Amino acid sequence: MTTLSERLRLVADMIRPGRTVADIGSDHARLALFLAEQGIAPRVIVSELGKGPFSRAHRSVQESPYRGRIELRQGNGLQVLVPVEVDEVVLAGMGGDTIIEILGHDWNKAASFQRFLIQPMTRAKTVRANLAEQGWPIEDERLVREKNRIYVVIAARPGHVSYSLSHLELEVGPFILKADHELKRDYIEGILHKLRTAHRQMTQSSRADITSAAAVDLENIARLEEILNAGHGKGHN
Repeated sequence: MTTLSERLRLVADMIRPGRTVADIGSDHARLALFLAEQGIAPRVIVSELGKGPFSRAHRSVQESPYRGRIELRQGNGLQVLVPVEVDEVVLAGMGGDTIIEILGHDWNKAASFQRFLIQPMTRAKTVRANLAEQGWPIEDERLVREKNRIYVVIAARPGHVSYSLSHLELEVGPFILKADHELKRDYIEGILHKLRTAHRQMTQSSRADITSAAAVDLENIARLEEILNAGHGKGHN
């Protein structure tokens, strides 16, 4: 049986059963193999850009009894897919900037797929900002801890009406802010640490744009501290 990291297991749990799936940048095709083994997806397309990663994924698939349900393609991002070819697309294990670059290569083509599961290793704020600008509703956000680090998985679907997210929603996530999740406190504390560090650095600059950004960060810091303090008090009542 294929074992998954905590991150990929959460992604697998968020995939709607019975849908065709594309895993872009698959890393040994573990997710595809798991989806096939568990009967979650009837067909999975796996893509890798580099020769080495593609060869490793190919070897893993060929050694599996489920290889008939997994197709490998070598290429860049969504360019390996035909519009409307799959229902769900997974973009996991890469930086937020890279994810937006993949989607931004052709937003119209990306919009032909029903749903995206996005697991950014960095810059989740950038992902949320671009989804809002493109009018792609965020349907769900979930947290998972892996090796002393907390990651977020964002489920979004294509849309056409842009919307706004507050600074706090961009930083933390609109669903996570409302959720009562066991990892929420640790996740927010991690964001607070980054914001405090950035704020200290920015306050040393006199540039107007930096000063404005520092003011926004200071407001976010205060709001997040309120959330943590409220949660702490609630736990002791």
